[in-house]
Amino acid sequence: MFPGTTILNYVFWMAMGLIQALVVAGVYEWLKSFQKTVTWWQMGLIYGCFLSFCAVVAGGFTLVGEFESHGGWYFIGYLGVPHVIAMAILVKLFVFKKAQA
Repeated sequence: MFPGTTILNYVFWMAMGLIQALVVAGVYEWLKSFQKTVTWWQMGLIYGCFLSFCAVVAGGFTLVGEFESHGGWYFIGYLGVPHVIAMAILVKLFVFKKAQA
């Protein structure tokens, strides 16, 4: 992924894992601080979208690391943008929903 280096690959993957762990662990507490109630299947959809986005980023950077830079950036762009849009829609539908009267 980072040609010619020995440590940056490991640092990148450790940072990626740390971010995933913090997001998965922190979203529930973040929602609880705003008194939001989200069911388990809604959180499952949000986590699934986030983890698949992380897989897209990992795949794109793997292509970049194999000297297919254009393919990697297109991979992230064409598959990452729909993931971000889907994630925004899920958050709008499930997290920022209006209170039921």
